[in-house]
Amino acid sequence: MRAEPGRAGTARVGTVTEQKLRFTRGAACAAACAIVAFGACAIVASGAAAQSPESIGMAGPHFEPSRRAVLEEDWARRLAKALALEEGLPSEAKPEDYYGLLCPEQAVRDLGEDGSGGALRIAHPLPPRGPAEPVRVVLEAPATALYAIQIEGVGLQRWSVDGRLIGHLDATPLGVAQAPRLLALRAGSHEFTGILVRDARAERIELAAHRPLCIAPADGWRTGRPLLHGAKARTSVRALGLERFLPAEATVVELEGESFDSASHWGTRTEEAAGARGRTEWATAGNSPAEFSYRVHLPEPGLFSVEARLSGEGPQLWSVDTSLRSRVDLTGWHRLGWQHVLTTPLPAGEHVIRALIPAGAAIDRIRVIAHSATDPDYVEVLEQMGFREGHVHAAVSRGEVDATLHDPAFAMLAGDFLGRAAGSGEAPMPAIPRELPPLYRRPISPVLPGQL
Repeated sequence: MRAEPGRAGTARVGTVTEQKLRFTRGAACAAACAIVAFGACAIVASGAAAQSPESIGMAGPHFEPSRRAVLEEDWARRLAKALALEEGLPSEAKPEDYYGLLCPEQAVRDLGEDGSGGALRIAHPLPPRGPAEPVRVVLEAPATALYAIQIEGVGLQRWSVDGRLIGHLDATPLGVAQAPRLLALRAGSHEFTGILVRDARAERIELAAHRPLCIAPADGWRTGRPLLHGAKARTSVRALGLERFLPAEATVVELEGESFDSASHWGTRTEEAAGARGRTEWATAGNSPAEFSYRVHLPEPGLFSVEARLSGEGPQLWSVDTSLRSRVDLTGWHRLGWQHVLTTPLPAGEHVIRALIPAGAAIDRIRVIAHSATDPDYVEVLEQMGFREGHVHAAVSRGEVDATLHDPAFAMLAGDFLGRAAGSGEAPMPAIPRELPPLYRRPISPVLPGQL
């Protein structure tokens, strides 16, 4: 059969028409997409030309530090955290809790104490224990503060509070031992547990606020008050144990070790003959530990350092007016040499310095040095370390607080605060270059080998 020409032609024409229509639609779509893409590119290019990286703050590798002012309670909270004091805070800590941890004197004023130190010191006799039994006692901390623990007895002992390790103590050299680190304790009851080696004994425990240390602005902490650089420098230097580096004004008291006012049974004076360098007499402990007392008079109030020229080996316990206590560790030390005892504010008038030293140790000389302790002096100490500080009356910004707390030197000294403040070591005076070269001269980002 022959196909009908009209139908066959129509069929071919329809097919070609449909193909042309499809092509036309595809071309139109492609053209539309191209126009849209071109427009988008033009818009992006126009936006990029109108808004440079510098204008949106993306050109530099760092963001601008916060310039928001910091309040004193914010600085107290962050400083307590940097010094690892948070364990002593209640679950819902108030600004007063931070103030008490940083400065026991502020807690003393809140309790209305007369200055004798009794309100923040608790002593308790320890009950006898059976063989291999631990010693347990519950003491009531009167306020949230930093406390020093002292055990009377003999032998090696391991103590903890509320399941938290305090450290190992050896009461043999002095008959009394002070814990190797301070404790941050909240107000309330705490359980102390001691594990003693065979033949060791613990007879009495004493919990006393560490009052030589007061980390606070010159006039105390004030909630709601903006933090100034002078207050920031004063509290930072005290927290890092650097007050003894403040400028020395004068030696207001200097006395010979053998010129003590009183001594315990084994305390005596040497009877050495004069040598090539002059006098060779000093106070010394015989075959057992001995305590010596010295009365000194300060004509004016101020910040003072007590220093002593000592010899011997082992720990020594010193105090000023009973409530201000310090431990001096002479482990590995034999010959006479000057040692820093403590630096603390003292009022004018008469004070009593006491020293409990182990058998064979000696005290050759004692001196009390007055320091210049204005806010600019504290700022200068930090600047000598390499910190950038502002004017003493200028407000401190959040960015400046962040820079201080994140500084490696600050973190190093703050990390050993509890042990150093208890007398386990003194902070060195680090010298830090003010201008450090950058570690990288370009932002760190993925690059092609050809770009290196």
